[in-house]
Amino acid sequence: MTHQPVVGPFDREYRRLSIGIFGLIVGIAFEFMAVATALPVAARELGGQSLFAFALTGFLGAVMFANGLGGEICDRIGPRVPLVIGALTFTGGLVVSGLAPTMPLLIVGRVVQGLGAGFTIVAVYVVIAQCYPDDLRPRVMSLISTAWVVPSVIGPFIAGTLTEYVSWRWAFLSLVPLMPIPLLAVLPKLAASRATGTRRPHRVQYAAAMAAGAALMQWGGLQAEHQHWLLAPAAVAVGLVLLVASARQMFPAGTLRLRRGLPSVVAFRGVMAGGFFSTQAYVPLMMVEHRGLSPTIAGLSVAGTALGWSAGAMFQGRPALRMARSALVVRGAVVVTVGVAITASAAVVTQAVTVPAWFAGVGLLIGGVGMGLSMASNAVLLFDYSPVGDRGANSAAIQMSDSLGGLTVIGAAGVVYAVWRDSWSGTEVFSTIFALSSAVMLFAIFVATRVRRPA
Repeated sequence: MTHQPVVGPFDREYRRLSIGIFGLIVGIAFEFMAVATALPVAARELGGQSLFAFALTGFLGAVMFANGLGGEICDRIGPRVPLVIGALTFTGGLVVSGLAPTMPLLIVGRVVQGLGAGFTIVAVYVVIAQCYPDDLRPRVMSLISTAWVVPSVIGPFIAGTLTEYVSWRWAFLSLVPLMPIPLLAVLPKLAASRATGTRRPHRVQYAAAMAAGAALMQWGGLQAEHQHWLLAPAAVAVGLVLLVASARQMFPAGTLRLRRGLPSVVAFRGVMAGGFFSTQAYVPLMMVEHRGLSPTIAGLSVAGTALGWSAGAMFQGRPALRMARSALVVRGAVVVTVGVAITASAAVVTQAVTVPAWFAGVGLLIGGVGMGLSMASNAVLLFDYSPVGDRGANSAAIQMSDSLGGLTVIGAAGVVYAVWRDSWSGTEVFSTIFALSSAVMLFAIFVATRVRRPA
């Protein structure tokens, strides 16, 4: 009996495509992770500190809009054109941001970057679904996870060095000559991609409504942090209505009701993003402000997330793995919940008990392993469950779910911190924030049990 050789993403047939996809995601991920280091300096130099938040919200809103629109275009005409437009638009946004003489123009550049990133990421997902065989997709998703991990470890350091010793502008401009290289590597290999001609009316309007809803919720959170108790609830309420109304149209039917199978696959992505990223976002603040550690140590505690995530993604991508994808999603969610609980314990500093601060880093490392297991496996289920004509729309849906989950829970945690940081102890404030994240993670375990399609 002869055995077929195991084909990998870097075998001759797929090598150029895999390298190109990896390079495109690394470029976008670098900007995601590194820009936080350069933006405060840019805002100060351009005299736009009051507009700082819009450089973040403008980017995220543009990503969400482009996700929805890009999915529709990929289904109608195939992923080639959205991939090219997305990569070139992202590069153009880098140029605008890097050369911006004023803060408003920098914000325009960030919006253009967001549009390009949103198109590119959705198109990459569709390319993976169309151009790789079923048994190779888990390993490609492991490659995608690694493409996000590398910039998260070294991106802030590189951007910080450029900002400190050269100029914040080079945190944007340094990527400009690099982005066309992976695009040129991918293009010749997209002959296997195809259009399905699927058309969905009013997709642009729904995508715009979702982006506007997300922006309103973020703005409402900022108003709550400043204790503007009339504007904040009104903005959040209007934003929530827009989000729910548009999500019912943009997401697979039954997503908001957690119907088994594909709808819960999309919902799971958002719940996991909310539970884990809200924990990760507040660990550095907790380590510096509450535990009195240096920013360097705080950064190292978060860096372990990337290593754990990469390890979990590599494990789920092993060719010899025989565990069902749905089971990997559940187990990953459980592991992340344990990691969040361990991280949360590091906030406890009382006369009776003081938990070592390094528990936070250990918890994030464990949580990262679970995220690698579950998120990559969940994406593979998305490909398996999606009809050919819906792969673009469903790839967009899972990306938008990710953004919505993180935005909602991180925003809620921000309100807790802003409102009670002066009247509560550090242990009380951060324990409340992490308790919120833990509750979301327990819900994620429940959603994970529903990603398996009914018999």
